[in-house]
Amino acid sequence: MMPNAHIELPDGRHLDYEIRTTANARSLRLKMTARDGLTVIAPKGLSERQVTELVAGKRDWITARLTQFDEVRHLLAEPNTARPQAFDLPALAETWRVEYLETKGKTVGARTDQLGRIVVYGAVADHERCKAALRRWLARRAKESLEPWLESLSAESGLSCSHLNIKSQRTRWGSCSVDAAISLNCKLLFLPRDLVRYVLIHELCHTLEHNHTSRFWAHLRQFESRSDALHGQMRGAWKLIPAWAHPIMSDKMKEADF
Repeated sequence: MMPNAHIELPDGRHLDYEIRTTANARSLRLKMTARDGLTVIAPKGLSERQVTELVAGKRDWITARLTQFDEVRHLLAEPNTARPQAFDLPALAETWRVEYLETKGKTVGARTDQLGRIVVYGAVADHERCKAALRRWLARRAKESLEPWLESLSAESGLSCSHLNIKSQRTRWGSCSVDAAISLNCKLLFLPRDLVRYVLIHELCHTLEHNHTSRFWAHLRQFESRSDALHGQMRGAWKLIPAWAHPIMSDKMKEADF
């Protein structure tokens, strides 16, 4: 095993990492987790200098992954097991009260009983199933609200997508495929309206540029003059999401490999 090494990243951070050599590795592999940081797996025959030079060539990838992990690191704490009694959806200016109704059966569902009230029914003594039912309800509410919002912004900007998907991701608010299909995170509903609008415009601009080059940011600023400030606010937006809206994380957070 080679000694540990460190790398200086473009944003000024210094990162220590472990180098492991193995006869089974055919090429250099970088593995990162939010809990353990960066581990470099190198094939035998590479010198320490060669390894550090190869790792240095991956600075941008390492920086991007660290930023993602920083945004969700607070989720590694012990999960909150309490069922929510009420919650706000700032994106829609809505407040919802949650009532739990024990009924026969082992499954749990959630439905809108009336404006501002959700009924969770079934085996409601199982708190995790209750929260899973509320997450499914949240995805449905996001589809109902974000789809017309995106259509309105599309008409306003002249930018259009081919299809909208609603997902529940841990580290991504939205994405746009090469065929202009947009995916949005249902947890956007927990964010202020101006941040949600920024994400929607951001993804619509990816129908013009599927990257983050200067051309992309120029397009974005054309449609959202506050894009630079809003982009900075998005870095801490994950902290606005209640614990129940995230599925329980395993002891070892999903790894990112290069």
